[in-house]
Amino acid sequence: MKWLNAPWRLEYILGPKEGDCIFCKMPGEDSDRQNLIIHRGEHNFVILNLYPYNNGHMMVVPYGHKDNIAGLTADELVQKNAWRF
Repeated sequence: MKWLNAPWRLEYILGPKEGDCIFCKMPGEDSDRQNLIIHRGEHNFVILNLYPYNNGHMMVVPYGHKDNIAGLTADELVQKNAWRF
């Protein structure tokens, strides 16, 4: 097994953690550029990963906080028209 080395993530791993869920907190703020939110949809938002394993890693995150992917609605699972800016 090979280990993936990502030294730029050390700041995140060793740094202090907020008590709030970043995926719940960030979309409520008016700081999309600072929070790396690149698109807002009706049910989801698209965010770049500040500490990626790969360049350009992004995530599609539902606005509703769910603890399991099985709890997502059909609309939350499909980001319609994600790239219509």
